[in-house]
Amino acid sequence: MFKPRTIFSALTAIILAFAISTQIYIQPAVAAGGTCNPTVGNLPICPSTAPSESASFIDPTATIINPTNITLGENVYVAPFAQLDATNGPISIAADSNVQDQVKITASGTGVQVGERVIMAHLTTIKGAAKIGLQGSTGPFTDPITNTQFSNTVPETFLAFNCEVDGATIERNSVVNFLSRVGPGVTLPSGKVVLPGKNVTTNLEASSGTFGKVANLTQADVRLMEGVVEVNEALAKGYAQLARADLSNVKGINYAPVTSFNSGGLPQIGGISTRDPNFRNRIIGNVIIEDSLATLNNKLANRISLRGDEGEPIHIGQIAGMANDVVFHALASTNLTLGDGIGYGPRVLVHGGRQVINGVSNGPETRVGDDVGLGPNALIYSAVIGDNSAVGQKSAVFNSTIPPRTHIRSRTIYADNGNLILPVEW
Repeated sequence: MFKPRTIFSALTAIILAFAISTQIYIQPAVAAGGTCNPTVGNLPICPSTAPSESASFIDPTATIINPTNITLGENVYVAPFAQLDATNGPISIAADSNVQDQVKITASGTGVQVGERVIMAHLTTIKGAAKIGLQGSTGPFTDPITNTQFSNTVPETFLAFNCEVDGATIERNSVVNFLSRVGPGVTLPSGKVVLPGKNVTTNLEASSGTFGKVANLTQADVRLMEGVVEVNEALAKGYAQLARADLSNVKGINYAPVTSFNSGGLPQIGGISTRDPNFRNRIIGNVIIEDSLATLNNKLANRISLRGDEGEPIHIGQIAGMANDVVFHALASTNLTLGDGIGYGPRVLVHGGRQVINGVSNGPETRVGDDVGLGPNALIYSAVIGDNSAVGQKSAVFNSTIPPRTHIRSRTIYADNGNLILPVEW
């Protein structure tokens, strides 16, 4: 175990040099009518003739490969820059599931089969022949916190931020936590939660807590999953309505849907309300950015998704640099604040949420201070990062406040203000 150490110079906390790669303009996905295969005529609304209440929505930036081998159920939301590759195997995603920003699904063999009410959170990777949320128990389960039994008869399955499912079976009513992995041939049983950063490679590791890789599902886990599914169902409907009004509404810098949890509206960039459907990245809703649009064009790389369509506002100071595949988002009823001079490495995720204190989610909201460096695949969630700090590659800070000039080493989970410090095992 390590303890965070102080950085002696603020300069070491700033990532000033990013490889801003050549711009890649991915063609919008297209779809063919009739069934909900995302081929010509069925994009971004799938199927094109379905009412908004039941239609699926595929963001125009999503990459769809071999769409005739892909099937979507009702109310599926496919977020910006997700990739569904059915070249070497079929992909099926059942109703009320969501494929969030930069999720990558690459099927092979018998393909990737996703059941109903499955959450594939930002930056998740699914590959091989995988089954997710198709089978398993609805309970009863024993909550390890309250020591009470509960069932979840309308089950969900949660693949959390930047996790990987590689040829595994993930049963319903289970969670693969952030920056964790479930390997080939493994079945994660219902009622189990993979701990953050763990690499589960055997069925015994997946089913028994004695190996320190899984815990038991809680009622709080179920409540969170229910809320995430409801939000993404509303987003599928809302974006379908925006697209039907004007297809350009769901491209580039643009509106968020008006929902029960979001006011809608346009981003404010350099003090100006901005709509630019031709911008290569997705900046959506109540996002306030201090840089001008011209400056952003030079500082931002590609496949970036800054979404103020759930929690709001997202307030972003002057950016030092932002590499490919960065995602900002926030839970409903929370906001997100990012300071000046932050360097964002590739596949960084900063997510808004409140810290849990004494079992109650009423603590500080996510905030990143000035002159902070976030390494590749770094994750900040329900955390406060002090000025002049650095978070290393493939590390996460969760439910914590870290003081200025702190360095979180690479491949480290730092949670609950240091009461939980774990390595990322893969």
